[in-house]
Amino acid sequence: MIVVIALILSGILASGQAMSGFGSPVVIMVAALLIIGEMLDRTGIAHSIGNLILRYGGNSETRLLVFLMVGAGILGSVMSSTAIVAIFVPIILRIAAKTGLHQSRLLLPMSYAALISGMLTLIATAPNLVVSDTLQEGGYEPLGFFSFFPIGLFVLVVAILYSLTIARPMLAGDDAAVEAERPSEGTASRRASSLKLLETFALLDKFYLVSVVHKPQSDLRSIFSGIIARVLARKRPPKRKADAFVPEMELMTRDACWLSGNRQSLPYCRINPHFALSA
Repeated sequence: MIVVIALILSGILASGQAMSGFGSPVVIMVAALLIIGEMLDRTGIAHSIGNLILRYGGNSETRLLVFLMVGAGILGSVMSSTAIVAIFVPIILRIAAKTGLHQSRLLLPMSYAALISGMLTLIATAPNLVVSDTLQEGGYEPLGFFSFFPIGLFVLVVAILYSLTIARPMLAGDDAAVEAERPSEGTASRRASSLKLLETFALLDKFYLVSVVHKPQSDLRSIFSGIIARVLARKRPPKRKADAFVPEMELMTRDACWLSGNRQSLPYCRINPHFALSA
């Protein structure tokens, strides 16, 4: 709008010439696409796709990554790639909280797929429409809706394979590699200092480290009813760092949990079939 007003006020273009761009079919098409994208968001269709990804992806990083990239590519072919990223970011954060996967290992591949989605259909991104309209004005055949879909699909498949193979070791959150590079003495020293701090402030009998030996089938609130104890953090192998516990987080076998409670939590953890006290 600033450019249009500047052209009119400077006398470079007459008002009719400057405003003629708003009569272009491309401008109307882009406005319609924004409405479609908002509809997909407000009606919950886009979020339903995210929930399906979480349901069928399970805890497998490979399946989740493939589903996320394919889902971002499909949605991005009919709406703005920026909106796709805005929709999928909270979904990925929820997936990371539930599965214990590092967020960046899912966020970056998803953003690549959202960008590549612009190569799938004519309406996936505004430049495609501008080029098609320019070709038609020049006397050439306009681009079809799926004119470059085979190329875009090929690039998307290559991006998925690249993310699963070459890019995966380079993405942040490869906890096994990080753990291998760090000296065990440093880890032991930090653990000793943490224990010393708890002992100094007489907090050793307030916190317990337990291992999940059987996946709880019931709600955690009902499991801990009757005792003063709650889960503070969860560590899932092979991750090196623990995640702060949230109510939606699920516990799996081999998880390590940091509990806060009083002395009656200790015998409870010994007799509860879900937990085993760790050293």
